[in-house]
Formats: sequence, C-alpha cells, structure tokens
Amino acid sequence: MKVSRFFFFLIGLFCAALVIYLITTPSTKEIQLTGIITGTDAIVSPLVQGRLQKLLVDEGSQVKAGQLIAQIDPTELRTVRDSATQNIRTLEARLVQANTTLAMNDRQTTAAIQQAEASLTATRAQLEQAKATLSLNEVTYKRNQGLFEGGAISAQDRDTAESNYRGSLANVKALEDQVKAAEAQLEAARANRQQVEVQQADIAATRAQLAQASAQRDQAATQLGYTNLYSPIDGIVSVRVARQGEVVQPGGPVVTVLDVDHLWVQADVEETYVDQIAFGQKLQVRLPSGNTIEGTVFFKGVESDFATQRDVSRTKRDIKAFTIKVALPNPDRRLFAGMTAYVMLPPPPGEPRRFHF
Repeated sequence: MKVSRFFFFLIGLFCAALVIYLITTPSTKEIQLTGIITGTDAIVSPLVQGRLQKLLVDEGSQVKAGQLIAQIDPTELRTVRDSATQNIRTLEARLVQANTTLAMNDRQTTAAIQQAEASLTATRAQLEQAKATLSLNEVTYKRNQGLFEGGAISAQDRDTAESNYRGSLANVKALEDQVKAAEAQLEAARANRQQVEVQQADIAATRAQLAQASAQRDQAATQLGYTNLYSPIDGIVSVRVARQGEVVQPGGPVVTVLDVDHLWVQADVEETYVDQIAFGQKLQVRLPSGNTIEGTVFFKGVESDFATQRDVSRTKRDIKAFTIKVALPNPDRRLFAGMTAYVMLPPPPGEPRRFHF
C-alpha cells in the first residue's frame, strides 16, 4: 500500500515538473510567414506607332540586356527622313542664291542712292547759284532799261542786259527741272532699297523653312532609332502580347521580360516582431516542395500596410503588419515568380512555451 502511494506521488511530482518546464522554457518553434516569390519585370513597348515587322523572341526565350527583341517597319519613317533631307538640300541651295543676289542688290542699291544724293546735292547747288545770277541780271536789266529810256545808254547795251536776264531765267528753270529729276531718281533708288528689305525677309523665311525641315529630318531619324526594340534587362520572356505583323501603338506592350536571377519573397510581419528583423539577416525559406533555401533580408517597410488583428471592441490597439523582402538565390532557376514560399522566423527570445491540456 505504501509502495503504491509512493509511486503515485512520483508520477504527480513528474507531471508538475513537466508543466512548469513547458510553461517556463522558451519555445523553439519557428514562426512561419506565407509570402509570394516575385522579381523585376520589364515591359518592352515601342515609342512609335508602326507595324511589327519582326518579332525575334517568344515566351520562354532567354534574352540579355541590349538584345534586339523586335523591329517595327521603318519604311514610312525613312520616307519622311529622306523627303526632309531633300527639302533641306533645296532650301540650302535657294538660300545660297538668295544671299548672293541680296549682296549684289544691296551694293548696287547703296551705290545708286549715294550717287542720286550726290547728284541732287550738286544740282541744288547749281540752282542756288543760278538764282543768284538771275537776281543780279534782273537788277542790271531793269537799270539798263531805265538808262536806255533816258538816253544814257545805247539800245545794244540794253539788249545785252535783257539777253543776260532772260538766259539766267531759262537756266534757273532748267536747273529746277534737273532738281526734280534728281529727286525722282533718289526716290527710285530708295524704292529699290525696299526691294532689298523684301529679299531679306524672304531669306529669313527660307531660313525658318530650313530649320523646320532640319527638325523634321532629325525627328524622323530619332524615330527610326525607336523602330528597334531592345531588352532592358537579362531574363526570360514571360509574356508575349503582340504578334508579328500587328500594328503596335506607343506604350503598348510587346513582350514582358522577367529577371529570374534576382528573385525575392515578399511577406508581412506583425509589428510585435518586425523590430527583431535586420537588414542582411539570413532567414530560412521553405518552398512548397518542402525544400529549404537561405535568403537575405534586403528590404523592410517603413510604414505599416494593414492590421493583422483588428480590435472590434475598441478596448485594445490593432496589431499592424510591415512588409519584408528576402532575396533568394536562384542559380539553377528552380524558382519562378508567383510561387508561394514560407519565410521561417526564429522564435522571439525569451518567449515562454504555451502548453494547453
């Protein structure tokens, strides 16, 4: 009887010790986060509209950065470029001829104006001198007329004075006509100057046309460079949207290239644990197949995304989650974007084991 009681006493003591151990001993069970494997993808799209003349890859094709993916038919753009180039040559030849003609006309017009101004100045001077002579001869004629009437001079002297007066009068009239002709000649020369200004305006317009044609040629040449589509990254063509022969629009996707050599798993960590995760920390990641690989933390969100536990009673605070990203090695390309992966976090230090009966 005593032996039986002692045996039950030992069993009770063992159970009590086991309960205390399970409650106070830190848990060694890891925390499992469910995440999605993802990676960098690049959508290859054209910058110009055109017909897809060549599509050199298909879904699953491995490509390198800078590799030619597709070609858009360049015929129309080449026509625009060549037409603009020919127009440039025509305008340049016209500009050379116009500048030559302008320079010649400018010299001739300037010389004509200077000559007309000099002629007008000289004729006006002659007119003034003739008017002075006329005034003197008029006074002499009138005086001699009076002397003749008084019998002081002969008729010959009076006639000579009259002849000189009338000759001076005719000379003044002729010089006045010459002044008018010189003024008309000067106006004509100045009118030719306006023609020079018109030629200068035409040259300015031709230069503007030349600049526009050059811009059209340069734009067409630039767009011709856009007819070749290149892969921006190393990777595998994951999606082919367009087909050879289709007309593609600027910004419209042709293919999507996925960088499968630099993948990561993205998961959400509760705020109660996120401060224990550091950049560069090594974490175990379990795949759906059961295989485990080691990844490296390279991103930790600075803002919470959502609440994993919301307090509907409003007596406690919500528990929020933060995003982490764990880089995964993929040398043999066994991993693919979209796969589920489980990030295994070590248990928080000092967390007691909860034992439930």
